[in-house]
Amino acid sequence: MKKIIFSSILMHNAIIYSQVGIGTNNPLTNFHIDAGKDNPLIGTIVSDSQKQNDVAILSSGNVGIGNLSAIRKLEIESGTVASPSDGFKLKDGTEGKGKVLISDDSGSAHWLLHPAQKIYKGVMGNGLDVDISSSSYSFNSANHSVGFYQTGSYIDLPPGKWRVKIDLVIPYLADSDAAMSRDEWFWMRTTLSDSGTNNPAAPSADLVNNSRWASEIFQGPGPVLSAGNKFAMINGNLIINNATSAIKRYYLLAGGFTRSNLNVPGVLEKMGGAQWQENKLTAYAIEQD
Repeated sequence: MKKIIFSSILMHNAIIYSQVGIGTNNPLTNFHIDAGKDNPLIGTIVSDSQKQNDVAILSSGNVGIGNLSAIRKLEIESGTVASPSDGFKLKDGTEGKGKVLISDDSGSAHWLLHPAQKIYKGVMGNGLDVDISSSSYSFNSANHSVGFYQTGSYIDLPPGKWRVKIDLVIPYLADSDAAMSRDEWFWMRTTLSDSGTNNPAAPSADLVNNSRWASEIFQGPGPVLSAGNKFAMINGNLIINNATSAIKRYYLLAGGFTRSNLNVPGVLEKMGGAQWQENKLTAYAIEQD
C-alpha cells in the first residue's frame, strides 16, 4: 500500500510539472497549442510557417502567438518583412481610419486620432461685402448673436477636438467720397457658427477654452478709391470640440466691429471669400483627454 501511494504521488507531481500540448504530442513550452497540428513529432525545431498557428505560454507567464519564445508578456508574430500580415485587431468602439492606439495614465488603451495625423481644410465661399460704418456689424459684448454675418465659407470636422487656424485678408476699400484718416481704426472679429443660414448668427456652442474670436485691428489711413485696396491679415486659432458622433459643418462669420468712431468710411470687399487666395481655414486634431 505504501508503495502504491508513493508511486501515485510521484505520478501526480510529474503531471503537475509536465508540459501540456493541445494538437501536438511534442509540446515545447509549459502550455503549447498547435492549432494546425503540423509541428514535428519529435525534436525542438519548428519552422516559421508551422509556428504561425501556435500559441505558447512559457514558465515566465509570457504568451506568444506565432512565437514559442516570447520575452514579453504578450508577443505576436504575423507575416514577414517580405509578406507582412496584420497580427492585431481591437474593436472597442473608438476605432477609426487613421487612428493610433494610445494609453491613459493607468495603461488602459484606446484608439485616438493622433494630433499630427490629420488635417482638414475648409471651403471658401463668395465672401461678404461689409459696410464698416453700419451698426448692423457692431460688436455687442452682452449679445454675441448679433453683429456677425455669413461669409459663405465653412469647414467640416469629424468628432473630436480641433484647433482651427484662421487666415483671412482684411480687404479695405474706400468709399467713393471718403477714405479712412490716419487717426481712424476698426477692430473686427471672425468666428465659427453652427448655423449656415442665420444672418446675423451666433458663435458655435462647440467653441471651447475661451476661444471664440479670431480678430485684428486695422489702422488708417486708407487709400482713396482709385488707389484700390489696402490689406491687413487676421491670423488666429479657435478650438472646436465636436462632441457628436458625426461630421459637423462649421460656418465662418465676420463682423463684430469696434471702431474709433461710428462713421469710419469704407467697405471690406468679399471678406472671408475665395477671391483672396490667402484666405484659409485649416483644422488640426489636438490631443483628447
